[in-house]
Amino acid sequence: MALSPVLQGMLWMIASTASFSAMIIAVRFLSETIPPFEQVLLRSVIGLAITLPTVIGVAGQALKTFRPNRLGRLYAMRAFCTFTGVSAWFFAIAAMPLAEAVALHFTLPVFGLILSALILREHVTHHRWVTVGIGFLGVLIILRPGIAIFDYMALAVFLSAIGYAGGDICTKMLSRTEPSRLIVLNLNIWLIVFAAIPSAMDWYTPTLADLPMILVMGVTAWAAHMCLAQAMKCADASIVIPMEFIRLPITAFSAYFFFAEVPGIWAMVGAAVIFFGTWRHAMKEGGH
Repeated sequence: MALSPVLQGMLWMIASTASFSAMIIAVRFLSETIPPFEQVLLRSVIGLAITLPTVIGVAGQALKTFRPNRLGRLYAMRAFCTFTGVSAWFFAIAAMPLAEAVALHFTLPVFGLILSALILREHVTHHRWVTVGIGFLGVLIILRPGIAIFDYMALAVFLSAIGYAGGDICTKMLSRTEPSRLIVLNLNIWLIVFAAIPSAMDWYTPTLADLPMILVMGVTAWAAHMCLAQAMKCADASIVIPMEFIRLPITAFSAYFFFAEVPGIWAMVGAAVIFFGTWRHAMKEGGH
């Protein structure tokens, strides 16, 4: 049985979310030695190396993505938003417990739905807002013990969420006409340009022991952006963005498994609420 475009979009977004979660674990492993801007640079170089062979036949079309016209500016804006989001995110991951950082990052779907309504003029239905409300309730439950909301790293997470949300909206606009491989290629080139100078100012030469996690970080980041672009091609941004909430249970389990960060009772209750909201969203939208 053929899947509906909406369900395809949601499944692509789940794959993107899982890939981003794996990337977060790799970033956390590397954060003790490799500075955040250098991590952005390295992951982008790997993503570029993976993407280049797929665009050899459309090199001319790829070059057009850098022209100073409306399309080129949209590509550049997407890259700037993503660079802001990922850089702030890598700083926060290194300094905060993973479950708390990811919980705060779930202001992203809220920003995403607001921007999809304001910029994309999508009709955000009542139950899509309810889905975000349920997810945000789960986040508040997790934060109940009293995380310092106005700590500077918490502010970095909010900045990251805004950056990622802006990047998601630009991706949706680009996906209407542009192939996913060109969207990802352009992004990686811009990220290398943005990260080059700050990386050179605080450079750490990776060791052989760092290479496996660097590869994991780069490959999963590439896969996440490819899946995100495909998700945006299949369904409205306001449908697929709430699927981001799945990342919290995945990351909380991974933080426990890899770093012995034990989630408290409120983290588990909040994760259950988030899972319910995401499941409800999938049931309501999946049949469209």
